[in-house]
Amino acid sequence: MEDSTTVELTAARFRALGDPTRLRVVRELAGGTRCVCELRARVDVPGPLLSHHLAVLRDTGLITATRRGRWIDYTLDRETLATLDEALGLTIRGDAIGARS
Repeated sequence: MEDSTTVELTAARFRALGDPTRLRVVRELAGGTRCVCELRARVDVPGPLLSHHLAVLRDTGLITATRRGRWIDYTLDRETLATLDEALGLTIRGDAIGARS
C-alpha cells in the first residue's frame, strides 16, 4: 500500500501533465535534452510563461535542469515517468486500491 505522500506526489505529477503547454514540453523532451532556447522556439508561449511551466515540471520531478554557461538544458526524468506509467498500469489491470475480486 502506498503512503499518502506518494499518492499526493503522483497526483501532482498527473496534474502537471494535464496542462497542454506542459504536455507539449514533455513531448519535445521525449526526443532528448533540449536547451531552453530550443524549447522556446518549439513551444509557442512567451518566455516568462515557459519558465513558469518548466518550474512546475521541475518541482514535480518530471524534468531536470542542467546549467551550461548562460543556458539551461532540460531533460525528462525517465525514472519519474516510469513510476507514472506503473501507476497507470496498476489502475488499468484492476490492481488498484478499491478493485474488487
